[in-house]
Amino acid sequence: MGVCGHCGKSAPTISQKIGFCASCLRKYWEELKEEIQKIHAATRKAFGLPEEPPKAKEGVPCNLCFHRCRIPEGAFGYCGVWQNQAGRLKGPGPKAAQVSWYLDPLPTNCVADFVCPGGTGAGYPDFAYVPGPERGYANLAVFYEACNFNCLYCQNWHFKTRSLKQPPIPTERMLADVKDHVSCICYFGGDPGPRAPHALSFAKAARAQKTGKILRICWETNGAENPRIAQAMMRLSLVSGGCIKIDLKAYSQPIHESLCGVGNEQTLANFRMLAKLATARPNPPALVASTLLVPGYVDEEELEALASFISSLSPEIPWSLLAFYPTFYLDDLPCTSRRHAQMALSIAQSHGLKHVNLGNRHLLSDAY
Repeated sequence: MGVCGHCGKSAPTISQKIGFCASCLRKYWEELKEEIQKIHAATRKAFGLPEEPPKAKEGVPCNLCFHRCRIPEGAFGYCGVWQNQAGRLKGPGPKAAQVSWYLDPLPTNCVADFVCPGGTGAGYPDFAYVPGPERGYANLAVFYEACNFNCLYCQNWHFKTRSLKQPPIPTERMLADVKDHVSCICYFGGDPGPRAPHALSFAKAARAQKTGKILRICWETNGAENPRIAQAMMRLSLVSGGCIKIDLKAYSQPIHESLCGVGNEQTLANFRMLAKLATARPNPPALVASTLLVPGYVDEEELEALASFISSLSPEIPWSLLAFYPTFYLDDLPCTSRRHAQMALSIAQSHGLKHVNLGNRHLLSDAY
């Protein structure tokens, strides 16, 4: 049972780690945001990461994402990947990166599985090998050990414990696993954004290796990349039959920053831009939204705003609603309830969204 430090309300869906209820965060954000920023700074310090995006006047600029870090000598950017070494920006290039990967048999638990070629055969025969689920084929799941968000509920947070001093893995080793039965590559993490130069380069090399064969390029990202990079990602997805899956974590700035430590202006702007580009290939869909149903925080007000935002761009954009489970710092909230999930589905339908899916159903609880 959590208690809001501002209004005194108590409920199982109020996190003591955050310290405030969603209603107070939205209503009194200017008063409460300093406390939220302290929470995120502490959780980053614990892993030796910059507590905030560096903005050194004489620092080396990094323009890979919305932070637009200016990194002082010897220091790292907010993502913990790009460093100022003797006045030059150093990080993962096209030949190697701190990365791991595995072959994931299709169909898999991808958030776009309910609309993508690998899960449904959508786009057959141009973008899928069979007119149904691609059983017998595999996805090369590529995990990048970096992120430019600071989500308190990150399910893959363990990457923060790995030292960037470890030698990067040569791209040739990854290419060796782009085998004949691999029909898609999906980048996730962390987030592929901080290592976008490597990801884009590898995608092109992998497609060249499989010239004349289907190899879809997909991305799971927070969508906060430099718009030019987001466009490059979309171009690869469009031509290959893949998609960009953007995690719309919340709509309002107070809730988004409370959960993720950063704002969402660039995410929303990029989503608008990519929605326009995605119209060039309606089937299979090139843009997919996903949202984790965080109890007490991604509530009715957030879901109404997100559904309205997506439907205003196109009711054809698929939206994957995902059940939450307690993990990392946000381990004091319950799993998503069936009531919460049904409310989210009803809201999506009321806004005319045509392709909505509820994932992680096994996590749903009967309480709250």
